[in-house]
Amino acid sequence: MSHITSIFERADIQHIREFLLNGEEALQINHATYEQRLADSMNEVIKMVDTYFPDSSEQIIANFFNAVTVHEEVYMEIGLELGIELALQMFNIKI
Repeated sequence: MSHITSIFERADIQHIREFLLNGEEALQINHATYEQRLADSMNEVIKMVDTYFPDSSEQIIANFFNAVTVHEEVYMEIGLELGIELALQMFNIKI
């Protein structure tokens, strides 16, 4: 195996994500689809809420999903703005 081949075998979006978010290497790669990873994490939260708060689980889950949605929207907007700024910097365009 050549050195270059080993570089491409180690390249994974999850490694890049982990480095950018936490400054470290992803020790474990999750090969499940995005949909499955999201569903698994949500199912764990819903199961826990149903267990500990059976009488008010629907309202708690609704509030949780609302908070997740707001965070998703805000960080998507931040990511888009930063992506555009980085693209402009790459092409040395001043605004």
